[in-house]
Amino acid sequence: MPKKEKWDIRLANEKRTRYTTQMKKFNWMLGYPSHIPELDKYTSWLIPWKVYTIAGYSNTGKSRFSYWYINHMLDMWKKVVFFSLEVDKWLLFQHLCCNRYNCYPKELTDDMIDIMDFANLLIYDDTYNLSEMEDFVMEEKPDMCVVDFVQNIQVTWVWWYEAMAQVARKMQEIAIKSNTIMLCLSQISNDTAKELSRGNTSFITLKWAWEFIASSDVVILLHMFDWELIATVTKTKFAHKPEDPLVFKPDFWKSKFTFVRYT
Repeated sequence: MPKKEKWDIRLANEKRTRYTTQMKKFNWMLGYPSHIPELDKYTSWLIPWKVYTIAGYSNTGKSRFSYWYINHMLDMWKKVVFFSLEVDKWLLFQHLCCNRYNCYPKELTDDMIDIMDFANLLIYDDTYNLSEMEDFVMEEKPDMCVVDFVQNIQVTWVWWYEAMAQVARKMQEIAIKSNTIMLCLSQISNDTAKELSRGNTSFITLKWAWEFIASSDVVILLHMFDWELIATVTKTKFAHKPEDPLVFKPDFWKSKFTFVRYT
C-alpha cells in the first residue's frame, strides 16, 4: 500500500502560494479587460478557456448587452465568432454598428461603416448543431465565442434538462480545447422571473439548464426595474460576489448601456 502524504499546514500554505503565483502568471495575466471596469473586479477580466453566462428573461436586453462585449473585443483586434440562434446576421450587424457608431438604426448609413472595424468578426446564423459549432470554433480558433442563446442549440432529442446538460458540458469543453472565452446567453426559468418580480435576485435558475450554473465560471443576471437595467453577479469563481448589483441606463436602440451606480 502506498504511503499517504501527511497533511501539514505549512506545506499546504506553500502549495497555496505557488498555486496563486502560477494562476496570476498564466491565468489572469492572459485575460482581457472588459468594457465594464466596475464588473472586472468581480470577474477578474475576461479569461480564455472560461465560460461566462449572461442570463435574462425575454426582452431584457441580454443580446444587446453582449454586442457591447463584442465591439470591445474587436477594438482590441481580437477574433470573435458569434453563433446567432435568434437574430439573423444582417439585423445583428445593424445592432453592432449602432453600438459602435453611437447612432440609431435610421441614422446608420453606408458611409459611416468602416468594414475594417469588423474584420475579425464571424457571424453564423444558420448553425444550430452542437458538433458543427465545435468544428467551426476549433477551425477558427477565436479569442471569444458567443452563443445567443443556448436554449436554441439542437442536440440529440432527450429530456430537456438532459439536453441542456449536454450543451453545458460541451460549452465548457470547447472553451478549454480551443482556449477561447465562451460567452453564453441563456433565458431564465419562470421561477426566477417570479423571484425577480418580488425583488429577490439571490435566486437564479436558468431555463432547463441548471448545469450551466455549475459549469459557468461567471453568471450575470440581467433584469429590468423602473426603466433601468440591473446586472447582478450571481456566481463568480474568481472573487467575492458584489454585495450590490450594478445599475445601467439602457439605450436599446443604440445597444448602449451606461453604468450609473451600485444599488
